[in-house]
Amino acid sequence: MSTHRRARNLVGLAILGAFALMGAACATGAPGGAPTSSSDDDAVIEKLVGLWGEDAKGQPHLEFAADGTVHGSDGCNGITTTYSVNGDRVDLARFASTLKACPGVDDWMRGIRAVEIDGDVLVIKDASGAELGNLARAS
Repeated sequence: MSTHRRARNLVGLAILGAFALMGAACATGAPGGAPTSSSDDDAVIEKLVGLWGEDAKGQPHLEFAADGTVHGSDGCNGITTTYSVNGDRVDLARFASTLKACPGVDDWMRGIRAVEIDGDVLVIKDASGAELGNLARAS
């Protein structure tokens, strides 16, 4: 088998593996499966659901759904994951992402693992709780 063909097969397997992991994460609901249903959590989910940032080419954004899913973009690559509500903090499971080369795009959202709502601002945090940046609620 040629080196080119072997590399192409490996890339195909990697893509299939990524889709399998995404499916497994969504099917198990852990971590970040469908949000819990306590009244406090419901209030956080109500504030969270919707679009944060600008859904335009080159702009980072996240869209949270009531079913516990998140879709968006870091400004270049698509992002999809799930979330769970833990008090005022919203934890995100590791996300699946496209892997396009994006010269000049700031990929600050690549480390996202949690968010907090501060009025009309979504504060993006890494796994240690350090702030990475923020997104304004879309109008």
